[in-house]
Amino acid sequence: MLFLALPLALTPPVHAEATPEDHVMINQYGAVLHWEKAEVGFVVDPRNMEGLPEDGVTDAAVDAGEAWNEIETVAIEFAFDGRMNGFKGGYDEQSGVYFVDDWTSSPDLLALTTTWSNQDGVILDFDLEVNTGDHDWALESVAGKADLQNTLAHEFGHALGAGHIEGNDHATMYPASAPGETIKRDLDDADVAVAEWLYPDLPEGASLDDDRPFGACSTVPATFGWMAAPAALLAFFRRKVNA
Repeated sequence: MLFLALPLALTPPVHAEATPEDHVMINQYGAVLHWEKAEVGFVVDPRNMEGLPEDGVTDAAVDAGEAWNEIETVAIEFAFDGRMNGFKGGYDEQSGVYFVDDWTSSPDLLALTTTWSNQDGVILDFDLEVNTGDHDWALESVAGKADLQNTLAHEFGHALGAGHIEGNDHATMYPASAPGETIKRDLDDADVAVAEWLYPDLPEGASLDDDRPFGACSTVPATFGWMAAPAALLAFFRRKVNA
């Protein structure tokens, strides 16, 4: 099976009037990143150096996924497959959420989602890393600390193939978050519209329009290599708040 290495911009192109399809992720072949199954399972490694109770961490992850599950007009949902201590990520067809103390990416990042896809954009695996090396975390709104469920709700959107939504800081998929913020726990209409575009719950016997971009092609960069590698690296930044 073929997997794609894909460096993606963290923000979608600017449009005069953005539509939901402007806020989805695509791979180097122009294929929309998406799942081709109705249920996406994931595990949680709740162990952390923050002293957060493991039951609370697990609940935060499950509730973050439920924010997307509650959209009644989409044909996909997240399913919690239990805890897995020692989960480390990597392509293994086992998706999961875990904490990283020895963070090597930008310290401004609150979390990072990696997805693996095939050439047609079908997502096969995702891993969601939470940066405990550079940020303090809480399970509720606490001044100076990032709310875990708030961040995970954003990252689960990336795991579905949703990109960032600029210009709407109430949207869960807005690319930054302030300390103590919890508003992104609940989806905005803009987030719902992206999920509905990616995974429409069609009536029995109906099919997607022919002009949907799944599997569409574009020019492939000459440096592209055939290897197993992340298909998308999608980040959530901590938004600086002026005193």
